[in-house]
This record gives sequence, structure tokens and C-alpha cells, in this order.
Amino acid sequence: MNIPTYFSFLWSCDFQFLIKIVLASALCLLVFRLISRHNLPQKAMKLVYGIILLPVIILPAFRCSFKVPYVFCRVCPTECPWGMLRTVIFSGALFLNLFGRFWCTYLCPLGTIQERQARISKWNFKLPSWAGYSAYIVLILTIGIYSLSLAGSSLVGYFEAGYYIFIWKTMFAASAIFATAFFIPMFWCRYMCPVGTIAGICETIRRKNNK
Repeated sequence: MNIPTYFSFLWSCDFQFLIKIVLASALCLLVFRLISRHNLPQKAMKLVYGIILLPVIILPAFRCSFKVPYVFCRVCPTECPWGMLRTVIFSGALFLNLFGRFWCTYLCPLGTIQERQARISKWNFKLPSWAGYSAYIVLILTIGIYSLSLAGSSLVGYFEAGYYIFIWKTMFAASAIFATAFFIPMFWCRYMCPVGTIAGICETIRRKNNK
């Protein structure tokens, strides 16, 4: 795997340590917010956390060893920053979202980008309410595809690109999702994001328990 010199830091132990510190600091800020009930500097946090987290989160959309990125890291023949940090970032995002969608509101770089797109775009198409079920479909497909690697299924080979490369189909899909957010505000967050979908399910269960 050839790593460009200017990207090599993302593969370093120092960067992995930085991500862990960043998530630990987010947890401290969340505790402070819950105890003090003070508002946090949302814009500043989105800027800082976005700059640090964005490269590792979007990297598989540009280069990956599989045609479907993000979910086959367990059996990946190479190691990228997302593959090395996926457990920390994904579990951290899920945990932080248990408290008022803290991850989505203050930290998620993809959500921040989508918010900026909605502000600069003059388009605002609304999809029918049933379109929201697409997020559950994406979540089920993600779990299903990930389960293939857990089960050691031979179907994993169908998705394997062979080596760490730029995959045009993956990049085209990522670009389409990005472009759609200019016309349908928060498209990824509302209709596709697995982290946000799990947070929504938890909120629904919590509301029912409270009743």
C-alpha cells in the first residue's frame, strides 16, 4: 500500500492517540454540559472536531480495499486510519448520541458539511414522510454486509477490490450523496446515516419507557 507522504501522519500512532484524546475531551464536555446545563460553543466545536475527524471518516470513500467501504475493515488486508480507529469512533459516536444527539449536534463533520450546504443552497425539496424509512434500510444492509465478514462468508470476496485503490463507483456514489444535499437539506443525516438512525431508535425507546 503506497501512502502519500503528506497523508502519512494519518497512519501514525500519534494520530490514533490524538483521535482518542479528542473523543475523551468530547465526553468531558458532554458531562460538563449535563451537570452545568450550560450551552457549549457549537460553531467552534464543529470547526475543531470537523478538521480533526473529517479526514479519517471520509478517507474510505476515496481509497479502500473493498467496493463497499467502512464495513469490511475486520477482514481488510490493509490498514487505513478508519480501519484502525473505527471501533473507537463508531462506539464513541453511538455513546455520545445517547445524550441528546451530542455527536450529531457538536462533533460530526459530515453533519457540519451538510448544514453548510443547506445554508448556501437555494433549493429545498421535501421528500414524502415514508422516504425516512430508507435510513432503516441502509442500517439493515450495513449490519447484513458486516455480518458477512463476521461469519467468514465467501461472499466477502465479491466485494473485495483486491488492494487499496481508488474505486470510481464508490467515489461516484459518495459524490452523488454529497451533491444531493444541496437540493434536499441534510440528506445523508435524515435518510442514510446509520449512527443517526440508531440514535433515533434509542430516542423512540426512551420516550416509550418514559410514558
